[in-house]
Amino acid sequence: MIGKTKIGRGFKGTLLYCLGKDKNPEILGQNGTFYSNPKELTREFVAISSENRNISKPVWHSSLSFAKEDEITNERMVEIANRFLEKAGFASHNHQFVIIKHNDTAHTHCHIVANRVGFDGKAVSDFYSKSRTVQYAKELENEYELVKTSQIAKDRGFSKSRDVDVSASKAHLKSILQRATSNSKVKTFDGFVGSLKKEGVEVNLAKYRKNNQAYGISYTYNGIIYKGSEIGKQFALKGISNHFGNMGVSVVANIAPTIKVIRRVANIISRGIDI
Repeated sequence: MIGKTKIGRGFKGTLLYCLGKDKNPEILGQNGTFYSNPKELTREFVAISSENRNISKPVWHSSLSFAKEDEITNERMVEIANRFLEKAGFASHNHQFVIIKHNDTAHTHCHIVANRVGFDGKAVSDFYSKSRTVQYAKELENEYELVKTSQIAKDRGFSKSRDVDVSASKAHLKSILQRATSNSKVKTFDGFVGSLKKEGVEVNLAKYRKNNQAYGISYTYNGIIYKGSEIGKQFALKGISNHFGNMGVSVVANIAPTIKVIRRVANIISRGIDI
């Protein structure tokens, strides 16, 4: 079984994805909620998550994928999903969650959308949620005698060497960026872009259409696009802006206040004030 988890701010986007018609979804189980459409489910989740204003990311979104050989029934899938939630710290008497099966792909899988904030106002820890999910998946493989993750990956054509290549590429890109930002001869953003181009790295700026103001940066290397923040904070837009901000980089100057505003709005929306 393959398990993946993401922690997020807004329930609406997650539920719209999980219940999208193109996924041919089935709600196999739900706890602490009554509706089946994204809008009303969002309201139910937000009503509880808003009780704890200290939690900016109340959304726990996990996916569980199974091998064909497992011959998983809907009932079995719900049982395993509930056991996974139990391991993650979600109690049926205290937490909202929805278990949704997708029927859009050849492999059997389901999505779990849970509210980290419980009815008691306390939140389930998201500490090392991704690595914990991997561990829970391995434990569930043994408990329910499921096909091992390595075998599923092999059946789907995933290559471990490919993962290693991507990791090596990312590490190499980081070293290139470090050299460029520490090079005393690179004093402007344009110079930064030029030096990276010589190393085979393309710099991409995401901009608003209305005012052409940049709000994000990414790097393309070996055919793979990496977000700046994925490589390191100093290579995200804010970091690059701080580094070259006083050196004539109008394209990224004064972007920090805009990002703060965006984050504030996203935080407000995730708390259900405007959904």
